Amino acid sequence: MKNQFKGFYNTPSLFENNFYGFELFELEDIDIDSFDINNIQILQQLPLGKRVEYFFDAIIDQSSNYKKVLKNKQIIHNKVTFGELDFILFNKKTKTYEHVEMQYKFYVYDDNIKEEIHRYIGPNRSDTMYLKLEKLKNKQLPLLFKEETKAYLKDIDLENIKQKISFKGNIFLPRHLKGQSLPLVNNDCICGYYLSFKEFIKDDSFKNLELFVPHRFDWLNDPALNQNWKSYDQVQEEISFFANMQASPLIWSRKIQDGKTIFERFFITWW
Repeated sequence: MKNQFKGFYNTPSLFENNFYGFELFELEDIDIDSFDINNIQILQQLPLGKRVEYFFDAIIDQSSNYKKVLKNKQIIHNKVTFGELDFILFNKKTKTYEHVEMQYKFYVYDDNIKEEIHRYIGPNRSDTMYLKLEKLKNKQLPLLFKEETKAYLKDIDLENIKQKISFKGNIFLPRHLKGQSLPLVNNDCICGYYLSFKEFIKDDSFKNLELFVPHRFDWLNDPALNQNWKSYDQVQEEISFFANMQASPLIWSRKIQDGKTIFERFFITWW
C-alpha cells in the first residue's frame, strides 16, 4: 500500500491552473518517505476511486493547515439520496471552510474525436473528462447549497466557504502521438501510450520486452518498483482474457537500451 500511496501523491493535477470555472485544491507538500500510513485501513476489494480518497484523507488528517469537518457525507431527505459531499475542510490559515470534490482518473486521448475537450476518455470508453467536469459543475458542487443539505451543515458557515476540486490524472496518448504535447491539460500527466489489442498482437517488438499486467489497485504504482516481470508468451493469455471481456488492461514494460533500463506504461484497448 505504501507504493500505491506514493503513486497517488506523486500524480500531478490534471490542470495547471483554474479550469472550467473551478478553483483547484492542491495538497500540501509532505515527506513521502517518512509519512505515516499505518492508520490507513483499506479493504482489499475497495475500488480504486474510493482507495485514493483514503490516501487524501490521511494527508488531511496529518496536515497542520487543515482540519477535516466532513467526509463522504450522503445527503438524504425523505428517503431520497440527493448526492454526496466528498470533503469539507477548515483552513486554519485563512479561517475559511473549503468544500473539496476529489477525482483521480486514467484517460486515453482519442484524437479521432473532433472537439479537444471530448478527447479525454476512460480506457474502457465508459466515462469522459468532459462528462465528469459537467457533473462536478452541475450536480456535485451545487449540492452544497441545496435546501436538503442544510440539515447536515448546521455548524458550518456557508457564507465563509470556498468550493474547490482536486483532480489528479494520468493521460495515455495514442502510440502515433508519443512525445506530443496537449493543449488543455497539464502535460506532466502524460505517462504512457495506448494501442489496440489487434495492434499489439501484430507488433513483434513486444516479444523482446519484459511485461507485467498489474492489478487495478496497483495502477498507481511506479513500474520501476515491480519485481515480477514476465515474458510476452506468459502475459499473452492474460491480455487475451481482458480483450474477450471487453476490458482494457494497463501493461508495464521493461527493456535494456544503451545500458539503461527503460520502463513504460501502456493500455491495450479492446476497442
